[in-house]
Amino acid sequence: MNISSIEDLIARKDWKSLVKNSLPVTVAVSYSFSEAMHIVDCLIKASSELPYEEGIIADLMRDYAVNLMIILREKFSKEWQKDWKNEAFLGVICSFVFRDEEAFKHIKNAYEQLEEPPQSLILAYISAGSRPEFPLSKQEIAELSNKAIKKKETYEAALRMAFLAYEEGDLKSVEYWNQKAEEFKRTGIHTPIITPNVIKSSFDTKCEEQGYYFEE
Repeated sequence: MNISSIEDLIARKDWKSLVKNSLPVTVAVSYSFSEAMHIVDCLIKASSELPYEEGIIADLMRDYAVNLMIILREKFSKEWQKDWKNEAFLGVICSFVFRDEEAFKHIKNAYEQLEEPPQSLILAYISAGSRPEFPLSKQEIAELSNKAIKKKETYEAALRMAFLAYEEGDLKSVEYWNQKAEEFKRTGIHTPIITPNVIKSSFDTKCEEQGYYFEE
């Protein structure tokens, strides 16, 4: 497919046709870093709006977004490295399509870039590394969970603490943290969402109304 056809599909927001009829590399070489990352953002948002019965297409969109970001990571390495959230975001989207090894690698890369990782990244790191085949030990996961909750008590951090308590067989703490999670959910207290600076302008303000904020 030539670039004019791709431009037409993108202009019409025909994301299904884009992922079915073009290669990510064609998009990567035809657009700037910012433009291509906004296309990634559109693909992910569009995939989340598809009905359940179109789950295969939704996964195709997300997988396309991952492959496009991997190319952008190499092609625009200077722009990519300016913001740790690019690497973390790639890892998070990898996890959406069960590319678990890649998810852990990219989130770990982002985590190790920062002396004081924010709660959002700590929780993403735990999520990516908590499978038996990954190197995070139960002790490390417990330490990271406590580190996250000390940053701020939020819905997501409370759920992590409830799960940790369940793993440890502490049913009293499970009940406590589940109740706290429900309270935070009701009052809209959430962990900020990892979103690269390059697509900050497209962050959904409706999220803020529900207590979700852009991770600075």
